[in-house]
Parts: sequence; structure tokens; C-alpha cells
Amino acid sequence: MNQSAYVLRENTGTSQVMETAQAAATALADSDIPHLIVGGIAVQEHGYPRVTTDVDIIVPDVLEAVEFLTANLSGPFRRVPGLQDRVQHRYNGIFVDLLPAGCVLKQGCKVPFPQPRKSTGELQLVSLEQLVSLKLDSWIGSPGKRLRDKADVTELILRRNLPRDLAVAPSVQDQYIEIWDTLQAEG
Repeated sequence: MNQSAYVLRENTGTSQVMETAQAAATALADSDIPHLIVGGIAVQEHGYPRVTTDVDIIVPDVLEAVEFLTANLSGPFRRVPGLQDRVQHRYNGIFVDLLPAGCVLKQGCKVPFPQPRKSTGELQLVSLEQLVSLKLDSWIGSPGKRLRDKADVTELILRRNLPRDLAVAPSVQDQYIEIWDTLQAEG
């Protein structure tokens, strides 16, 4: 399996969030824009089923992706006033947040979003290692506001029986090992 992306192979249901993710992936592929799915959908698909209310997608160029997703005024997506990195699905109101490949989301973060390589209508997920790295980096950058990210990592370790030496980004490796060791100590 490709280490940089995990391809969603099963339809996990007909939820509106998944429908929105699929519509976005299809529209991006129609414009030859590669993507990677992160956030709650990626957490679910990597083994921790939990509720998510939006779609997070990494793209090479956020402004270009927004432009293509919203170019057709009768198409499935519309711009969100005041936000340059978010679109909304017209039919169900679900938001899609577009994230910049090769960049970090905010100051203090150290793990850049990976570069999507493949333009396809299939949902492309970040690898498990990338997901854990991004989640830990987000939590470290905002430990009070991003507790969900630490909880996601904890649940993935438990549910997937992840190894202590998982190939996470070096900048978050100590935190990963600390969580892993704590879980082992608690039995």
C-alpha cells in the first residue's frame, strides 16, 4: 500500500458528511486537483469510529481549489462569506475546510500537511502515520482547545494496537511515546 496515502475502499455509509467528501473529491478530480482527506473522516477510516461534522481536505493550492469547487453557480458547492479556505455543500450544509499542502495551519505547529499526489474521484486518506503526526502537532500547538486530537490519537493507539515505534514525525515522537507508555502502564 502506498505509504503517502490510504485509499478509502469501502463506503462506510451514506452520511451527509461522507456524501459531501465524495462530492468534493469528484469535483476536485474533474479539475485535476489532487487531494488527501484528514480530520475526523480519516480518523474513522483508520479505525476509530467517531462523529464528525465537516470535511477536511488537503490540496496543493487552497485558493485554486475553492475557485474550481465554486465556479459553477449551480454546482454542489458555494463560497462561505468571509472565509477563503472553506466551502459549503449546497444540498446539506456540510462545510469543507481546505488545507494547504506543504504548510502548517498556524504558528507553533511543526508538522506540515503532506503533498497530495493523485487526482482521483476516490477519497484519498493520509497515511495513519501522517494522521497521528498531524493530530499530535495540532494538540501540542493548542493543548486546551485541541483535546479531541489527543483523544483521537489515544483511541487509534488502543483500537489499532499501534506500535511504540510508529513512524510519526520527529517533532511529535516524544509525545506519541509518552501517550503510548501511559496507556501500557494503565494496562
